[in-house]
Amino acid sequence: MTGAAGRLFGFAEPLAAGVEPAALLGGKAAGLAVMARDLGLPVPPGFVATTSVCREYLADGWPAGLDDELRGRLAWLGEQTGRGFGSTDNPLLVSVRSGAPVSMPGMMDTLLNVGMTPAIRERLADQSGDAEFAADTWLRFNRMYAEIVLNAPRDEIAGISIHDGTARGMLGTAERVRAAARAFGGIPDDPFEQLKGAISTVFASWECDRARTFRAKEGIAAGLGTAATVQAMVFGNLDDRSGTGVAFTRDPSSGARKPTGDYLARAQGEDVVAGTHRVHGLEALQRQLPEVAQELLGVMERLERHYRDMCDIEFTVSAGKLYLLQTRVGRRSPLAAVRIAVDMAEDTGFPLSRAEAAGRVSDDTIAELARLGHIRPGTEAIGEGLAASPGVGAGALCFDASRAAELGAAGVAVVLARPETSPSDVHGMAAAAALVTTLGGIMSHAAVVARGWAIPAVCSLEDAKFEMGGLRIGSVFIAEGETVTVDGATGRLFLGDQRGEGAHDLPELLKLREWASEAGDAERTAAGRCVSPFEVLRVMQLKGLCTAERAAGVLRADVADVAAILTGHEHLLKTTARGIALTADGRAWVEDRLSEERAAIDSEALEPCFGEFLPLNRRFKELVTGAQQGGITGADHADWPALLASMRALHANFAPIVEAAGNVAVRLANYRTRFETALEAFAAGDHSMLASPLKDSYHTVWFEFHEELIALTGRDRAIEEASEAQ
Repeated sequence: MTGAAGRLFGFAEPLAAGVEPAALLGGKAAGLAVMARDLGLPVPPGFVATTSVCREYLADGWPAGLDDELRGRLAWLGEQTGRGFGSTDNPLLVSVRSGAPVSMPGMMDTLLNVGMTPAIRERLADQSGDAEFAADTWLRFNRMYAEIVLNAPRDEIAGISIHDGTARGMLGTAERVRAAARAFGGIPDDPFEQLKGAISTVFASWECDRARTFRAKEGIAAGLGTAATVQAMVFGNLDDRSGTGVAFTRDPSSGARKPTGDYLARAQGEDVVAGTHRVHGLEALQRQLPEVAQELLGVMERLERHYRDMCDIEFTVSAGKLYLLQTRVGRRSPLAAVRIAVDMAEDTGFPLSRAEAAGRVSDDTIAELARLGHIRPGTEAIGEGLAASPGVGAGALCFDASRAAELGAAGVAVVLARPETSPSDVHGMAAAAALVTTLGGIMSHAAVVARGWAIPAVCSLEDAKFEMGGLRIGSVFIAEGETVTVDGATGRLFLGDQRGEGAHDLPELLKLREWASEAGDAERTAAGRCVSPFEVLRVMQLKGLCTAERAAGVLRADVADVAAILTGHEHLLKTTARGIALTADGRAWVEDRLSEERAAIDSEALEPCFGEFLPLNRRFKELVTGAQQGGITGADHADWPALLASMRALHANFAPIVEAAGNVAVRLANYRTRFETALEAFAAGDHSMLASPLKDSYHTVWFEFHEELIALTGRDRAIEEASEAQ
């Protein structure tokens, strides 16, 4: 059953040919559709108001005719569940969750238990035989609606929400919440009005400050919108055979091949992902319900093989029955990204080729790995918690997200410490060198965002509490502003700056480079162009980590000549298992040569090139983002001709800029050939040549050309990044 305007879709309904599911239904509903329709997994039934409805709502308000479509869908959902929305005989409650086309964990709004009334609460108590369950569900609904839909101050609502855990206590608390909510418009008694308010709030949350900040950080297009998924509730807080959890099919921090997650018995999903509770690992589910734990392991294996990647799963157990509420390709640390790609490709029974594995690891990931760092040997930790996101970061301890953002913008390294983080903290998280929380697990908001952004993080710091002006860990008091070091790989916290020298060597990266070469990554050449030490070391700087073969391919030079230059400049280089990199002295040497080059050329003549480049830069990023979100992975995709035409048009406008820059700085003339080679390979059907980081793809060359323009016009890279994010 599809709405007349095609605005509401059930999970199992087919879409029109050429429609990308995630783009229309959002990533959440697209994943639910795969699980329900294609894999036959236990998914509570539901439907989705699409991203196009969101865009319509944001432009013109609540769409005409949508009420009737929603009522029709609710009737259909009642048929699927044997329950009725708003019915006091056999009530149906729903969740309303946001779902953007790309993953934005925790950035937008979710509401649970929508459709509650006092009469329905009493019916739930009768049906379950548990007045405390009904009261807990009633209180949760009122709190979420007041805070999220009515925007009542969270601190105020939290302050009046303390109760003794009894049904009577929770009911009294709920009435206090409802009374406070009246000052902000009141919580509707009509379930249908509740649903409309929830959907409207989910749509509006696409434009909230935290979502805007996240999109700017991730380079997500502002015009996508979010879908709103309406789904029959299942209750993890129902009884002693119930609970809720979030799991990864592999460890998202280390990449180890073992299921990893957080679980809470007798809880609802927000208790886990919000990071407000001390959670337990999946072994807690094994102890509580071993048969369900075994079923979950089987689900994980099926999903991982279907997506051919590590998956992130949200699940609820209600009265001993497992339900899947979400799946997606999981966010992971740079360390895990490399290890997972190699491990999957080396497993002969896993459906991932070595060439595909090599294409999954970006230049940014490789650069982030180089920055993981180490703790000085022999340093004693002052605290320990969960290793939530690997890497080492040091800075001044800061307890306020806005203050962290201000200090970060001023160039001060900060470690943001909070009891837990929420989406409203993302501006401070983005500016932090590391994160620390005293609550929450490895699937909490802080942990998930930190891994995605390669920020070292420790969660659930043991024996730690915030006091006036500082953080106490056991007997040690650390004042706000003191320098601390976070080791997110071990979960330890240190006093002072304890970062050691040296990059994080990872043998798996060498394998990925070898596989890229085996797959036909044409980086070796015998063109024999004469090159200078400056050209070679500049390539090394731009790549971060490189080999003689790759540098030769970029420069169209003889490998032996490049190797000889590297040997002659060993004092400026360091060799790791992953490749060759510049030392601090090497980077200084290259910067000196860049300064000399800038002084020798007419750098002002590059200003028009830079000005013309910026709008094309935005357009190119939109093309790459659109191709990735649309799943355009080859010439057989319906949108391939349009993408190729757009790339050809962009290149036609861009080529004169490259030509002009090469006329000013001769060293840049080589970029013309690199861009043309990448475009030709892409046009021939090799989709990886659009944005594969381990190849000389169009995106790789584009990034390096941008860096050259910044350097030769004397701009500051940090300022340019900040302006691009606005």
